[in-house]
Amino acid sequence: MSDSGREALGIIPARGGSKGLPRKNVLPLCGKPLIAWTIEAALNAAEVSRVVVTTDDDEIAAVAHGCGAEIVMRPADLAGDASPTESALLHVLDTLQEAEGYVPDAVALLQCTSPLRGSDIIDAGVELLFSSDADAVLTVCPIQHWYLAGALAEDGEFRPEYDYQNRPFSQNMPHRYRENGALYVTRTALLRTQKNRLGGRVQALVMDAARSIDIDTPDDFTLAAQVMCGLRPA
Repeated sequence: MSDSGREALGIIPARGGSKGLPRKNVLPLCGKPLIAWTIEAALNAAEVSRVVVTTDDDEIAAVAHGCGAEIVMRPADLAGDASPTESALLHVLDTLQEAEGYVPDAVALLQCTSPLRGSDIIDAGVELLFSSDADAVLTVCPIQHWYLAGALAEDGEFRPEYDYQNRPFSQNMPHRYRENGALYVTRTALLRTQKNRLGGRVQALVMDAARSIDIDTPDDFTLAAQVMCGLRPA
């Protein structure tokens, strides 16, 4: 643990298996592999001391190493479809502690499916954790027009979950937010005891919708390319 009590380890999980968008972690996005955007943001973050990619895949490991990240290869039983991300984080912590005696004060979980999250967001999240009494920090984005939600019946009938006879103006709707998956910063002690990225007192850092794109499908990838590369929709 650092003397200042402010050392954050950046961990980027990137397993080889991906169902929604095969090999997405190394697909080229605006001239770089997808994972490169997150590695570069983490390396440029002043509040992150080290950047480790945890993967089970040799190609991903080679790409990540070429981008400047440290690599911890994880066993296959921690890289399945049902394997929780937290198990990979704890494996990295165990590996570094056993090999070097290294114990960071906090872990910054950086999923490479959020390429528009830059070093400024990472620094802001880590700073928020260490400058407060929070146990964890996550990034969120506003849910637009959440109040106007409803369900579709089997026959296609829309069944509103609000009173459309008394529809409020959008500016008068209560604000709500959702996790966007771009950043989680967790105190190491909490991660070890709870085996969860969130717990205790959780603070939120708000991001805008454009930077909150999370790539899980081909459409998400196309949208990210349109935003990042200035491409025109097909």
